[in-house]
Amino acid sequence: MINKLGKFGLFVKEYEKARRQYPPEIFIFLKTVSTVKEPLVLDLGCGTGIATRQLARLGTIVGCDPDPRMLAAAKKHGRVNQERYIRGVADRLPFKNATFDIVTACASFHWFDDKKSIAEIKRVLKPGGIMFIVNKNGLKSWGEGYRRTIIKTIGKKIAHFHKNAYNPKQRLEKNGFKNIRVRLWKKSEVYTLNNALEYVQSVSIWNSVPPSLRVRAIEGLKKYFQKMKKNKGKIERKITVQMTVGIK
Repeated sequence: MINKLGKFGLFVKEYEKARRQYPPEIFIFLKTVSTVKEPLVLDLGCGTGIATRQLARLGTIVGCDPDPRMLAAAKKHGRVNQERYIRGVADRLPFKNATFDIVTACASFHWFDDKKSIAEIKRVLKPGGIMFIVNKNGLKSWGEGYRRTIIKTIGKKIAHFHKNAYNPKQRLEKNGFKNIRVRLWKKSEVYTLNNALEYVQSVSIWNSVPPSLRVRAIEGLKKYFQKMKKNKGKIERKITVQMTVGIK
């Protein structure tokens, strides 16, 4: 799960400041799909609880993540409803069979879309339960722009963005989910300079920047985003929010 590749807990402060909430439309849609009035929901890869707190308005929510630092940050927020947090990994979930009405994965499913983890998700879902996957897909030029800036600034190679043959709809179909639906929303996120710098420090590739060179990298990024704001009038990340839902 996320602790194997992302190590986001190392930069939990930047994650907390930079990562944005999800569009309310996706949760409105989820509510129309669910037949349970107050569902019990498992939010997998919950991180600092951004989506967990939004989901809490639908019912009782359990946030699950392998990184204790992310969970500690999530617990510091005031409760919206009955949300609680448990440490765990997707391929060995610490829950009984047929526990949850809904399992969600918000910007996290690509870290655990393997056969064993999906089998575990199905195991803890009730019959007829819902698997709900949300991704924010930014333009490739956004991520590669700041990645190339880091490389140019520090003079060293850094990691590529995590890639695999990732198609949530196909994954769910292949693993026996039914009535699969996909919805797309075009959105954008506008950042201040500080927010943009914090965002870069919250992504997984930042782990590959040598600690001794991070101050230099940030100086290069600062110039990069300042130029973007001057040329375009704002620091904007255009995204497609993709929602995929399937029934066990």
